[in-house]
Amino acid sequence: MDFENNSKVQALVTKLSTKINSLGLKSYDTSVYQQEIYNALLEYYNDRHYTPTNDKPFEDIYSGIIVQLALYAISKFGAEGENYHSEGGLIRTYENGSDYPASLTKKIIPLAKGVG
Repeated sequence: MDFENNSKVQALVTKLSTKINSLGLKSYDTSVYQQEIYNALLEYYNDRHYTPTNDKPFEDIYSGIIVQLALYAISKFGAEGENYHSEGGLIRTYENGSDYPASLTKKIIPLAKGVG
């Protein structure tokens, strides 16, 4: 699947960028946002057992969760694999050491496979 040339995937990148700016978080180059959206899509595909197509790279109902997964991963930059991170007197805690919290990934409901 060609993520770079898919308008729906690029719309998620734009949504992520807008969300980061509105929250006043540290901004990154668009390529960072693209990569994190791609990574979140791969997590979604794995959890959902979904096969993307060019017309439907993801199911619309999951677009918000995909952006949230990418936002969470970006917020952990510098603290990958940690449950908490302390720097300059500020302590940040995370749900787990994963790039993605279980509270988000459990919202991705696997597709049932037919019995053959």
